[in-house]
Amino acid sequence: MRTATRARHAGAGAVALLLVAAAAACGGGDAVDVGPFGYDAAQPLATADKGVVDEDYPIAVHDISYTSGGDTVEAFLSVPPGDGRRPAVVYVHGAGSTRDSMIGPALWLAARGAVTLAITAPSSTAASSAGATALDRLRWQRSLEIRDVVAIRRAVDLLAERDDVDRARLGYVGWSAGARAGAILSGVEPRLHSLVLISGGSAPVSEFVQAAPVELRPEVEETMSSIDPLRYIARARPGSLLLQDGRRDTVIPRRALQALIDAAPHGTEVRWYDAEHALGPVAYRDHMRWLEEQLGLEGPPVPGAKTGP
Repeated sequence: MRTATRARHAGAGAVALLLVAAAAACGGGDAVDVGPFGYDAAQPLATADKGVVDEDYPIAVHDISYTSGGDTVEAFLSVPPGDGRRPAVVYVHGAGSTRDSMIGPALWLAARGAVTLAITAPSSTAASSAGATALDRLRWQRSLEIRDVVAIRRAVDLLAERDDVDRARLGYVGWSAGARAGAILSGVEPRLHSLVLISGGSAPVSEFVQAAPVELRPEVEETMSSIDPLRYIARARPGSLLLQDGRRDTVIPRRALQALIDAAPHGTEVRWYDAEHALGPVAYRDHMRWLEEQLGLEGPPVPGAKTGP
């Protein structure tokens, strides 16, 4: 494993940090330039709790849902025993998956004392793209990206409203497509103190533009630029990011992984693993230790609960 620190765009991250206090007023962070990822924070979350999934486990895992725009978002809310305010972390899966794939890692961190929320992103349950043209499909993908990011921001709203959560210690863990969304979030959601992006990458917008027919290039550039993770991660607060990537990843091209690293601000921690796209248990143990330090998880583990792979 190798650790590296990349230095870029420190100014943008510093501005984001200065705006944190003002960000809570409108959509959780609309004092920051959120592009198309804004929303009406006054709309109720309409949270529904279907009950605890496993009564015998020492951590209460609630099967819940909440609303985000026109979407109903399913989630697992894991609440460790104890009193007082504690850190909270949102977990988001890869493309085509659900909350089920992230409940294990979410429970490991809950066993270390954090409230966690593993959600199913709206893009995983959305109907297939309507429209026959390439531009129609591109616009549909843009709408899905926006819905996912807004749903995660609403998840932050949900956690921030809880009496057992410390709003100053909110984190995020995203894998693959969840990491791509996390790169955007790092630049538009200043309430997130620390973000772990696992196997996340993005090609520069210029590659999409060059691949398009000449007459469509202006619209392709405008559409893709509005949801460009490379653009938004450059605005992240310095020191708030851990990027974890596999040297043998065959799902995300190496150049896309590196592009996200290169766009990240000064103070970003980067760790490479001799692993494929899923990375494996070493990476999960590493980022849980990083989150413990970043978010101040100092209490003893929950007795009888598993704290890692």
